[in-house]
Amino acid sequence: CSVEDEFLNNDVFSPIAYLGSIIEPKKVVVVGTIATIISDKMLYYDWSNYYKSKVEQKFETYDKDDGTSDVRDEKLYQCSNKDC
Repeated sequence: CSVEDEFLNNDVFSPIAYLGSIIEPKKVVVVGTIATIISDKMLYYDWSNYYKSKVEQKFETYDKDDGTSDVRDEKLYQCSNKDC
């Protein structure tokens, strides 16, 4: 099945509360609307290269636990402003 079939053409949706009940690894898409932003709380975002100033995605590479020469990448998000 294609990615389009898996996500865009799939009309079976579940409330976000069901994320905690996922037992096996799987891909999910979380769709939401920001209803309000509290002005005294920091908003961290990573959606636009123009506005991307609070969070930066970094990659770190580790050797595998079994000692092979292959590597795995881990995505980390690091705050990039002085208030973090």
